[in-house]
Amino acid sequence: MAEKARSKVGSYGLCFLVGGVYGVIGQLIGVALEPVVGAGLAAPCTLLCLGVLAVLLYVPGIHQRIAAVSGFGSILPFNGFACGIADAFQAGYADGGGVSGGLRGVGRLFFHVIVLSSVVNMLAGVLAANVALPKVAVPHAVPMPMAVAAGFVVAGLVCIAFQAVTDAGGFQVPNVLLVGQSLGGVLTLFGVTDVLAALGGYSFKILVMGAGQAVMATTALACGGSALMLLVTWGTFFALALFGIVAALLNLRLRAR
Repeated sequence: MAEKARSKVGSYGLCFLVGGVYGVIGQLIGVALEPVVGAGLAAPCTLLCLGVLAVLLYVPGIHQRIAAVSGFGSILPFNGFACGIADAFQAGYADGGGVSGGLRGVGRLFFHVIVLSSVVNMLAGVLAANVALPKVAVPHAVPMPMAVAAGFVVAGLVCIAFQAVTDAGGFQVPNVLLVGQSLGGVLTLFGVTDVLAALGGYSFKILVMGAGQAVMATTALACGGSALMLLVTWGTFFALALFGIVAALLNLRLRAR
């Protein structure tokens, strides 16, 4: 029993550590990109950079080894989503469906995690554009270099929270991601995710909840007549899925040698 408890503590520690490290990577990329592409595009561009990172880690099998010991620390950042797409493709491919089977697997996961949650978040965005709801006070953004440490802690804690809920309820990972991304938009109605984003910066924005916040916020903008950022957000999701498919194919090719 004691050994099992120590193992659980160790797994949560790795979940926190890996999630925090990915958060720091996202923070550094986002801060570096902001002066180049502007604050509005920095988050989507950071996600695209994480898509490249996903390919680099998935193809040689590094992501798979890290994910095996860190759980949601590797799943909740959006490079983990791209790797989840790669896993879905390979599962469909291995079932005898070939490339078409892999694409069907990707479609099912994308619909379950992205499309369904985005319906919820877009409805939240429409509500936010038409109804003024009470919100919690949002603190000022944490300045650099403290933002790096704050991002590490915020990302790590959010990953642990998702891992704990999954372990306690025995839920399937896609269902947890669906609920998590939906919560990202719904909680934005009351300013909760805005607080996390202010504290965690890009470390939070690269997480699944941060993506839900982005869908909700850009939908509210679209209701005001500016739909460009909503289109950018959706385009980023599709691009990350494409990165996942590329990672899966390259990994299969490498293993076939």
